[in-house]
Amino acid sequence: MSTHFRQFIIGAKVAVALYIADMSPWTILGVDIPRALLQALFFVAMASAAGGETLARFALIGNAIQVAVLIAIVFMAGVIETEKWAGTLVYWIASPSKWLPTMLGRSVAEFGHVLFTSAIIFAVFVPIIAPDIRALNLLRAVPVILITLLSACTIGWLIGAIALPVRWGTMIGNLVAYSMMILCGINFPVSSLPPVVQSVSSTIPVTNGLLAIRGLIDGATYMSVLPLVGKEVVIAIIFGTLAWLCFGYRLYILRKGGNLDLM
Repeated sequence: MSTHFRQFIIGAKVAVALYIADMSPWTILGVDIPRALLQALFFVAMASAAGGETLARFALIGNAIQVAVLIAIVFMAGVIETEKWAGTLVYWIASPSKWLPTMLGRSVAEFGHVLFTSAIIFAVFVPIIAPDIRALNLLRAVPVILITLLSACTIGWLIGAIALPVRWGTMIGNLVAYSMMILCGINFPVSSLPPVVQSVSSTIPVTNGLLAIRGLIDGATYMSVLPLVGKEVVIAIIFGTLAWLCFGYRLYILRKGGNLDLM
């Protein structure tokens, strides 16, 4: 087993253990799942009132992704920020090993949380709100859903790295996530936005992936959505690279200046 893979596994074990300690079954069943379902239901109900079954179906698909995206952004930023407040950031600074495998491992539990949230929203609301969605088409969309949510995680990592010296990283994460509700075609088509805003929308995570997801759910072939998936992958790589560079720079500043609090 390589050193990097061992770091990843150890980080994943720590992440899962912390998640289990923080999120009891009663917390998940009594708070976490109802919160996700109610958030999605709020926007689906508004869409239904405004545009009937068609718009409700549109909003359901969008919010099954967006609710998970919000969790991905906020909690993935927290993966980095927690290292500071837990006092473990100094070990990353002093350690000769690479920090990236550990960070990816520490993200495993939250990524599982993200996937579970999206899956539970689809499972509960599709039979009620959009029974015309075929289970096979939804299953075909799963790989693209994974890519899209992973793409959203890169924004969280980037925010966590940028906001490391301050105390309000969660506020930044929420600001970005709610801005994406407008820009990414969650409750209404991106085509309804002004052309300049559409140009911005096409360059951020989730937008292209969500378009591909909608296409697959409606019966499109993988080949027809491949350009959209390709864009989503490229954008995810760009944001992930920026997060890697930014966090590496933060660690460099810490080592150079000896300011272990990064304040």
